[in-house]
This record gives sequence, C-alpha cells and structure tokens, in this order.
Amino acid sequence: MSAPRDRFLAFAFAAADLLVETGMDGVILFAAGAFQQRLGAEPDRFVGQRVSRLFSPADQASFAMAMASVSLRGRIAPLVLRLADAETSPVAVAALMMPGPPARLCFTIGPVPAASGPAPTRAGGFEEPLLFVREAELALRAGGDGQIGLVEFEGWQEVQAMLSAQDILDLRAGIRAVLAEAGPGVLAGEIEAGRYGILGNASLDVPALAARLGQVVKAGPAARLTRVQQAAIGLDPGALTPIQAARTLRYAVSRFATGGMAAAAADGAGGGLAGIIAHSEQRARAMREAIADRRFRLQFQPIVGLNDSVIHHFEALLRPARLPSHPSDTTQDFVLFAEMVGLSEELDIAVLEEALAALRAAPSATVAVNVSGFTMQSLPFRDRVLALLAANPDIVGPAHTPHRLLIELTETAEIDDMAGAAAAIAQFRANGVPVCLDDFGAGGAAFRYLREFGVDYVKIDGLYVRAATRGARERGFVAAMVELAGQVGAQVVAEMIETEEEAALMRELGVQFGQGWLFGRPGTLPGARR
Repeated sequence: MSAPRDRFLAFAFAAADLLVETGMDGVILFAAGAFQQRLGAEPDRFVGQRVSRLFSPADQASFAMAMASVSLRGRIAPLVLRLADAETSPVAVAALMMPGPPARLCFTIGPVPAASGPAPTRAGGFEEPLLFVREAELALRAGGDGQIGLVEFEGWQEVQAMLSAQDILDLRAGIRAVLAEAGPGVLAGEIEAGRYGILGNASLDVPALAARLGQVVKAGPAARLTRVQQAAIGLDPGALTPIQAARTLRYAVSRFATGGMAAAAADGAGGGLAGIIAHSEQRARAMREAIADRRFRLQFQPIVGLNDSVIHHFEALLRPARLPSHPSDTTQDFVLFAEMVGLSEELDIAVLEEALAALRAAPSATVAVNVSGFTMQSLPFRDRVLALLAANPDIVGPAHTPHRLLIELTETAEIDDMAGAAAAIAQFRANGVPVCLDDFGAGGAAFRYLREFGVDYVKIDGLYVRAATRGARERGFVAAMVELAGQVGAQVVAEMIETEEEAALMRELGVQFGQGWLFGRPGTLPGARR
C-alpha cells in the first residue's frame, strides 16, 4: 500500500484537528490540519521537528512513556495531553504504527471527547474490556510490579434510571477527574457501565482510589443509590506461564465486566492470577466433560447479499449449556474460560465437528465457524482440521473449489505466533475453505491481521454499523474499512443490521453482505433433513 493510502486509512478513524506522520524516532515527516490556528504556524514549519514539541513540557514524561511502548503495542491508545500553545489546551492524542519499510507512526490530535460517555483519562482510557485487557496483558508480559484495580459502582442502573441527564454527566465528570489524577503512567477508564478498570504499578493504592471515588458519589444525588466496591489483582504471573497468565487476566476482566465484583470475587480474584487458576480447577473439569459430551448447541444466523437479499451462508453461534458452578455465564465468558484453562482447541474442534454434522443434514447450506486466535496458532489444530476436511468430501469437495465451510478468525486475544497462524490460514484457503476476519475495527490488531493474513472476508463490527447512521464521520469509518478490505481483495460483511436504513446505508458504502435481525435471528439451520 502507498504511504498516502496508509495515511488516509489511519487518519480516517479519528476526528482530528492535527494529523502528523513521524518516523519511529518521532521526527515529523508529514503534517496537516489546523496548525496555524492551534500552534501559530503552517503545517510545513513542523516537518523535521520532533512530535513531542507539539505538547506542553508538563506532559513530556507521559508522552515519552507512550512512545517507549509503541513498538510493542503497535499503537498509542487514546490519551489526553496538553498542547504547547498559550492556553495549554487539552487534546486527545492517538497513534497507529504502520509497518514499513520504513515503519512510521500516524498521529491524530483532536478534541477531547464530550462527557456524555466513556472517555480517556489524562493517562489513557478504554471503552470496552477487550481494550483494557490488552493493555494489561502488555504490562504483564513486560514484567515488573504492575497491578490492575477493579472498581464497581453498585446500583449504577438505578442511578441512570432515577437521575437527570445533567446529574449523570456531572457524576461521570467527577469520576473521570479522580481517575485522571490517579498517578503518573496510570491507565484508567470505564469498561462497562458503572465498572472501571485501572492499570498501574505496585504503588497504586486501589482502596484509597475507590474511597475517593466513593466521596464523589456521596457528594451528589446518587449518594443513597450507589456504593463503591474494589479489588486489586497483581500482575505477577508467579508459577504461571506467560500464556496462562494472559488468558487468566483476560477471563478475570471479562467476568468483572459482565458480572461485576461479585463475579470477580467468586472466581478468586482476591488471590491474584494464581488464585483465579486455583478456583478454576473444578469448573475446568466440568467444562472438559461438557465439551466431550457436546453439552452445547449451535444456532445459525443468515448472512445475505445486500444487493439481492439472497442468503450467502450462515454463521454458527455457540450456545453452551450452563455449568452448575457458573449458571449465569455468557457465551463470551464460556469461551474465555476455555481459553484460560487451555480448552479452546478442544472447544473449537467440537464446534467444527457439530457444524460439519449440521452441513451433512442440510446439503444446500454453507456455514461459517468461529475459531479463536489462540487455536489458529496450534499446529495440532491445523492438522485436525485438514483431516476433517479430507474425511468429509461430500461437504468440502475437491481441492481448490469453494467449500460449504468457512472459518471466522475471532479477535478475543492477540495472536503471538503470527507465522503459525498465517500458515494455518494459507493451508485452509489452499484447500478451498475461505477465511473471514471477524469484528474488524473492534480491536487494534485487526489492521495488522489484515496485512499479515490472506483473508476472503472482513466482518465490520456492529458498533460501526449502528454509528454510521448518525453522521458523516461515522460513515467515513465504514467507507475506509470497505476500501481497505478491497485493497487486499476481501469482501465485506456488516453485522448487527437491524433496520432497512442501516442496510441501505451499508449497501451505499459498498458493503457486499449483511448480518443481523433484519435478515433473521439465530435458529435452526434451514433445509436440514430430519
């Protein structure tokens, strides 16, 4: 891809006043935007200078810390810094690393998000558990004495129902102000309504921080409705392998996001990562038995052509049986727990086998099966899939012909062995099994995956689809993703389409396929012989 094209794709995902491209040394190579209005000189005057000079001296340490880790993360997560202007104006700063040669960084510098929803703190922020846990995983792998704090405002739903819109805005602003002063290098943000994650080092005093947040609540109209609970999880892996520790961390944050402090405590979060593992042994045995006995079911949701409304294929959606020890688990929690205890490969193979059985019962159907990024790196998994393909010629047909099976690569976790995953994907495609990159746009690794893996389809995360009907900027996000997919020869699926308006807009933006309740809810696979 050309440098101008990469710039466009990187910059398309931010409402920015200033656009800057630098080398990995931080020296500005390209600048555009409102430099005259914001910094008193035309953009070209800044070319050749260090990007750090755009920011206030008071924020140089925070910016240096972000730059120091960019080669590991591949990006700088949104953080709030102050410009080097007369007013030291606060701005939201983010960057994406674009591989070379030579590698470079594309910065977007723009307005701080309004207080109507989750926003970055001065040290960084997260809008969903996946983003938070990825940053925590990077800290875990880097070693040291890091920890994460989990803080929950109990009764948050009641607060939202009973307070005025302005009261809620004021409460959120007060919470963010406390988190912004949590300490140098601390990353914090709302990962679910009323539930916050804080990433810092061993000196981070989570109970004291929770107490300050409690004071914010007590000072306002939510005092009677909400109390604050907290827990701290050390990032010392102890006897756990790095992979075990990362999987455990991901599961713990997911459980907190979906079930709050009660779920985290029930899983042994108070004992750190090793405590969570210790609490998981009985449930892991139950899950292994459930997978072996196929105590789950698949539901199938149609994906249709947006131009002709004809069903192209179905996605197989896992619906696990509830385990007695965790009867309220979501499907995501179930999958993340399987990854944590090393059962993701067994689960993915079991789902694949059930999908193949469904295909045998429905001779005219085509089905996509989700595969974890962890599993895709496994050589034994690759061999088992190839053996299943060879054993089902009635479904897959001869080599190099389209099969009735597709594989969707999910992004529940970043892939460590990129070469291994790329080799597996290449072999599946060589055997006629198309591959789809799921939830494109939801995580920072998606762009890297699109560059490294040959894929046939890209599925745009439903949050972008819903947002696209609200304004030109949001439509630009989708248009950029469609263009990027086209550059690598992939067709695009838009998920979570629920209205005719959304379908028409996706069609207008060049999306080929749609998935969502407008076209059908998950159910049995049509055409199955009974």
